[in-house]
Amino acid sequence: GENHVLRSSSVVQQVAYGDRSVKYRTFDAAATEILRLNFRPLRVSAGSAALAERKDLGEEGYTIQVLAGGDYVVRIRHTKSGEVAVTGP
Repeated sequence: GENHVLRSSSVVQQVAYGDRSVKYRTFDAAATEILRLNFRPLRVSAGSAALAERKDLGEEGYTIQVLAGGDYVVRIRHTKSGEVAVTGP
């Protein structure tokens, strides 16, 4: 029922949790993170670029896994900016 950045392939330098948002900055522009969220993301962006929802992380983008109880696991791969924003409804 809470939002958390669980893991990152880079050092997470800053995280800000909002009601329906998570914003963070990683040391490296190219990295992969795993988040657990209590909302389904409507938009995920790295820098000013929106990332696409994908079936896997073979390319830049994100995946969503629905968990029992209504939470979500979101995996994000970004390659051009370490400034990531995840927003929901």
